[in-house]
Amino acid sequence: MTRKGGTIGPEAAENQLTVLIERRAQEAEDTNHAASTWAESARRYNLAHSAERRAAWVEWHRQQAERHRRTLTDLIARHERAAAHLAGEGGGG
Repeated sequence: MTRKGGTIGPEAAENQLTVLIERRAQEAEDTNHAASTWAESARRYNLAHSAERRAAWVEWHRQQAERHRRTLTDLIARHERAAAHLAGEGGGG
């Protein structure tokens, strides 16, 4: 191999290759670590987001049940009044 007009020996070339290989291996390790860190972060975010959505649905169903309860209670009372009114007229049904 030559270096700026000169040559380097086999040991120097071997050392340069070793440094290059080690640097690339470290870069790959850093990349893998970054990817693993990102994947773990995404997993935690997805779990938290899922829990938030689940809690929102729980609250919606509870509120919806209460809305139905009020509506149906009013509807039942209306039908009971209508039945009592009709029964009071002597029609009996």
